[in-house]
Amino acid sequence: MHIVFAHQAFPAQFGAFGHWLSKQGWSVTFLTADTNATPPKGCQMVHTSEPGQQAQDLQPHARVFEIATLNTLSFGAAATSLRHDHGLVPDVVMAHSGLGVGSFAKSVWPEAHFVPYVEWFYRYPHVDLTEDERPSLPEDARALALARNAPTLVDLAVGDAAICPTQFQADQFPPHLRARMTVLHDGVDCSALTPNTDARMDIAGLSLPDNAEIVTYATRGMELHRGFPQFMRVLSELQKTRPNLHAVIGGEDRVAYGAQLPEGQTWKSRMLEELDLDLSRVHFVGPLPRPDYLRLMQASHAHIYFTVPFVLSWSLIEAMSVGCTLVASDVVPVREALTHRKNAELVDHDNIAATSTSIARVLDDRVYAKKLAQQARKDAIRRYDAAWVWPARAALLETLVKTQQPI
Repeated sequence: MHIVFAHQAFPAQFGAFGHWLSKQGWSVTFLTADTNATPPKGCQMVHTSEPGQQAQDLQPHARVFEIATLNTLSFGAAATSLRHDHGLVPDVVMAHSGLGVGSFAKSVWPEAHFVPYVEWFYRYPHVDLTEDERPSLPEDARALALARNAPTLVDLAVGDAAICPTQFQADQFPPHLRARMTVLHDGVDCSALTPNTDARMDIAGLSLPDNAEIVTYATRGMELHRGFPQFMRVLSELQKTRPNLHAVIGGEDRVAYGAQLPEGQTWKSRMLEELDLDLSRVHFVGPLPRPDYLRLMQASHAHIYFTVPFVLSWSLIEAMSVGCTLVASDVVPVREALTHRKNAELVDHDNIAATSTSIARVLDDRVYAKKLAQQARKDAIRRYDAAWVWPARAALLETLVKTQQPI
């Protein structure tokens, strides 16, 4: 079997899975726009050219499709070179859908099976809408959502199958499109992400007292979508009654998802200005190397995951695998992984007082906290472990190639 993965970034959702496939005897090629990326051992990689320039006066509703079209042309040119110059004809092309990177796969390789990896279908009103993002013209917002779906719809029109990582994400699609999808998570390496009760928070030069109660929060960006302002308000409440509480916050001071703030403003600066915090007990450690990120979770006494209804972060499943005591938002995508009082405390993160009480509960009752953490790890292994997810994905692709003619 020969598979081509197409994604703007690397390793993204395909790197680890592709490397594993290569060790099972598959031929694996990565197409990526990341010019700094290097292929895993046993795989090959082709870097695509820079997409063309966007038109300056393009109608806003066409902007997303133009960006996708430029990516399509860039990735299509790289695929064409692979076919004509190197004779590469894969059995399967799997592409991250929504940005156009796989939309010409069937044009270059009509005999291959094309499998879009779909993450999101934009609806109106958006399920992930926050109060600060409500549009003034709902009709225009509804039209823009439809326009943003266009690249994904192109992929699904020619896809032989589709994979979606969670049921919540699949449920955003219309039923007639959802029926063709297989819901199967990306998988996390639960054998590498393990508990360590002796772990210390010795990261980024940080040294905490032995009696510290450690509350952790890890994010790509500090934003409304991941409940950063609410976390800081909860932290302010907890500091008033818990003198040994220390918060360790990993991530970048930016917005990764959702509406951007005005130039020069960030949610971190806003919250530090709004709240009277003891900053000697608030530790911003920035983006962390993988080993430090693992130690952050292993040394945590309460790990916080807040989110609006949106794509479930890998970090939540990784925290489950590490055996973190989790306090998380009580929203549909989280409930797919966590159950209140069984493997986590689930909260309305907008209710600052109640959320503070839940965090205090797991800090005060360490027997209860340990029970939650142990069950979370068991559930991570049962539902998300790469040890069975990757073989299941490989079997799905093999069956597709053996039993179905490409569209």
